[in-house]
Amino acid sequence: MVFLLNEKVRFLHESGYGVIKSVLAGNRYLVENESGIELVVYSHALVKIYSEEYATEIVFKDSAALKQKTKEPKEDPEIDLHIEELIDHFSRLSNYEILQCQIRYLDTFVQRMLSRNCRRFVVIHGVGEGVLKSEVRVALKKYIGVSTRDANAQKYGKGATLVEVNYNLR
Repeated sequence: MVFLLNEKVRFLHESGYGVIKSVLAGNRYLVENESGIELVVYSHALVKIYSEEYATEIVFKDSAALKQKTKEPKEDPEIDLHIEELIDHFSRLSNYEILQCQIRYLDTFVQRMLSRNCRRFVVIHGVGEGVLKSEVRVALKKYIGVSTRDANAQKYGKGATLVEVNYNLR
């Protein structure tokens, strides 16, 4: 992909965004990140930002998505990754941008669960075409001691993953 000067971009597989400051040889660009640091980045590691709302910062809803939905102490905490549960304005986001938002939100939730020594929690991703489910499971593999399997089908259908944490392996 070709980027233009002063175009806003996101970094692939990383959080944050930047602005193209210079076009370099070999499909490389000089990018100033949101902290003002200039980085040399290959074009394949950048994604163009089309939405101004997304370029600055995604404002997550203050919804029950990150809160533990516990009616009884025996119930596992849940996170619902359906995009409409996470942010208000998503219609101008590409599918890739939506997926990146969902994975960032998941990482925040997982960090919170791990910091609370939570042994089990549920990630609701929906059925759809299975892209989000697959990406959720890939994202969870980076955490040591974390295993995944389908959540209770009677309660969630096929649209959720149960995450179990073995702190002895951490």
